[in-house]
Amino acid sequence: MRESMQGPLDEHLAALPLEVPPQRNLWPEISARLSPRRPHRAVLAAAAALAGACIAGTVTWAVVHSRPDETAVAANASSLFQEPRDPAYLSARATLEVSFRQRLAQLDPETRARVEASLAAIRKAHLDIAKALALDPSSPVLEQLWQSTGRDELDLYDRVVRGTQHTMTRT
Repeated sequence: MRESMQGPLDEHLAALPLEVPPQRNLWPEISARLSPRRPHRAVLAAAAALAGACIAGTVTWAVVHSRPDETAVAANASSLFQEPRDPAYLSARATLEVSFRQRLAQLDPETRARVEASLAAIRKAHLDIAKALALDPSSPVLEQLWQSTGRDELDLYDRVVRGTQHTMTRT
């Protein structure tokens, strides 16, 4: 730069303020973007299980209430549609359920109550669908819903066990 311009440039620079405060506080937005809040896994598991149970229950209610005289056939529901009897399946299910019960006890009371309510809703929907299947055993939709609620129960067990895994591995 030419020396004749250097002097006025230095004067202009010296006239500028040393600090310029921002027009608004930016830190809250930056902080929010750096660490988004995520709900606890157990709460998400309970919410997903409850949503699945509500959907299954609603469909079941609609199917059951559209059929006449279910009482005579519903008694056979438990014998027609039973859980698998395979020893490997039964052993794995029992192990998962034991882990679920142990981990469930570690959750705070409010979350534990929500998970237990979700489990009760899933089991009720499973039974209601079995009753509906007793009335209409050839229904592929009911068969699929019945299998789905069985999986929902196992998924709930698995989500609670996995959701509390971090508490078991901390030292």
